[in-house]
Amino acid sequence: MHNAVYLSSTLNWLAIHNDSDYDIKNLKVEQFVIVSLDLGTETYNQYRLPRDFDEMPPALPIVAVLGGFLCCSYFYKETDFRIWQMKKSGNDESWTQFLKVRYQNLQINHDYFSDEEFIHDKIKYHFQLAPLLLSEEADTLVLKTSQESHPILYNWRENRVERTKVTTSSTVTDNSSNSILWCSAKVYVESLVSIF
Repeated sequence: MHNAVYLSSTLNWLAIHNDSDYDIKNLKVEQFVIVSLDLGTETYNQYRLPRDFDEMPPALPIVAVLGGFLCCSYFYKETDFRIWQMKKSGNDESWTQFLKVRYQNLQINHDYFSDEEFIHDKIKYHFQLAPLLLSEEADTLVLKTSQESHPILYNWRENRVERTKVTTSSTVTDNSSNSILWCSAKVYVESLVSIF
């Protein structure tokens, strides 16, 4: 369903049980799982999302890797954005809330949740917010929204938001463009595990 993220020789992505011909309005929280494929053993596991993921958010959850941990982020009750980290790899009982921030602290326009929709693979999506990177000091996040061309830098210790001047793009139209395709940005980690 979403692009996979790499962590410790595994590829991890959000999946939905019984995903034939649906849209987001008919989904139930119990249908969401994170699938983890171990590239070394060629086996897979499924993990439940964090325990407070108990009602459908206005946008689908996002799976990411931040600070060396598998993370799940989503909008909660149309008031907060939450990020959970799986503190023990492979143990969905170890989800720990890393960040809970109100929309207004991120300077996000709440109208995005009701007015903006886009369609991909038969699912209607509303506004998306994806965590891309956590600073080495673990106090600043780089976030990308589906509605803005500039990524957001959010320092959660100081509750400070900054819009960068880096131009982003959601489509590839010109090889000579100076814009960044953020949805394709991934963290690269060297590994002895062959992916072929």
